[in-house]
Amino acid sequence: MLIKNTTIINFKDLSVKENYDILIDNNKIKKIGKNIENKDENVIKGENFYTMPGLINTHSHVAMTLIRGSAEDVNSDDWFNKYIWIYEKNLKPEFVYFGTLLGVAEMLLSGVTTVFDHYFYMDEAYKAYDESGIRADLSWALFGVGEGEEENFKNAMNFIERYNRLNDRLTISLGPHSPYVCPEDFLKKFKKLSDDLKLKIHIHASEMEWQVEKSLKEHGKTPIKYLYDLGVIKENTIIAHAYKANDDDLKIIKNENSFIAHAAKTFMKFGDLSDILIRALEGGVRVGFATDGVVSNNTLSIFESGRIAALNAKVSKGDPEIAKIEELIPLFTSGGTLLNHLSVGEIKEGFVADLILVNKNSPSLNPKINIFANLLYSISERDIDTVIVDGKVVVRNGKLLTIDLSYLLKEINNIKDTMLKISDTPMQKFGE
Repeated sequence: MLIKNTTIINFKDLSVKENYDILIDNNKIKKIGKNIENKDENVIKGENFYTMPGLINTHSHVAMTLIRGSAEDVNSDDWFNKYIWIYEKNLKPEFVYFGTLLGVAEMLLSGVTTVFDHYFYMDEAYKAYDESGIRADLSWALFGVGEGEEENFKNAMNFIERYNRLNDRLTISLGPHSPYVCPEDFLKKFKKLSDDLKLKIHIHASEMEWQVEKSLKEHGKTPIKYLYDLGVIKENTIIAHAYKANDDDLKIIKNENSFIAHAAKTFMKFGDLSDILIRALEGGVRVGFATDGVVSNNTLSIFESGRIAALNAKVSKGDPEIAKIEELIPLFTSGGTLLNHLSVGEIKEGFVADLILVNKNSPSLNPKINIFANLLYSISERDIDTVIVDGKVVVRNGKLLTIDLSYLLKEINNIKDTMLKISDTPMQKFGE
């Protein structure tokens, strides 16, 4: 495949190169230059497009698309205890397949080419990711307490044994949910599994103030320090949110080369601002944009997540001069460094061909004064024309090529009634 005469935009160094060709061979970018000759007839005319790396969603619960819109205008305790952890008791394995496909459809159409997914029944999610063509890292979410804990752990281990390293496009991580629903011995088990299996850990920590207070009361440490002392905070550990991490926590995360997945919209909907993004950037901590699940975040758009994160940061400090565009643009693809077996997230020779082509002539992207300002603050998902993952076109002319959307939507809307059945007790108890 050859993309001709396009404008290449890289997020890492904010470079713009006009009238360049990109030659893709199998799943890799073979050559970047001008006037490249190619015998292959598969040529994309790129003069009307910006070509940029595919976006990376560093933390999501993708199949929560099944209950999008079901828990609105409520506080965080009720969100979990009266809605989410009641509805998720109705979850069936096959539902996760369809919910994941719906999330993938949304992500691909909005330019996301890689997602780090943390949810249940990941064997079903794996099938959806395999069929749809997106790149994904899958963590089977596990609680260390509650009904069915032992069976869930066994199923997760069987999933890892079957699928780990089966496909370069679909990788596996360990997914203990959080220190507030995973006892110490359970977390230690995951530290050992991580070491033995050479798998990274994807975990929630320090999301809200009550969690920090609970950890200080029970352990005399913040959740981050507690996890660090257990060996869970380590190289490439993905820490979902860390929204209430203090400066000492951030030093631990930096020193261990861990990673914060930042999803500001979730917490803003709960009425909570945080300056975590600014402090993480100032402290040299690795951080990337994330969507979380759509029952809190509502969309799986990383462009939207970046925009809201920027505004959150500015408002949290009351300072319009912070969270600068040049600091935030790299966070659209910084999660590529978590896939250390592959070169992902930049347009460079030898890197994997995960690319999006964006319409230069969109009203949202004109006039062409500051393309990076437009990408952070004004782009619309409808501006995305073509999406390439692993060297294969999965979206063309704004249309999905790998998912039958009409069939999928019928299935999803049949499933929703089952998902929204109310039982007496939640699967876990949040806020205690």
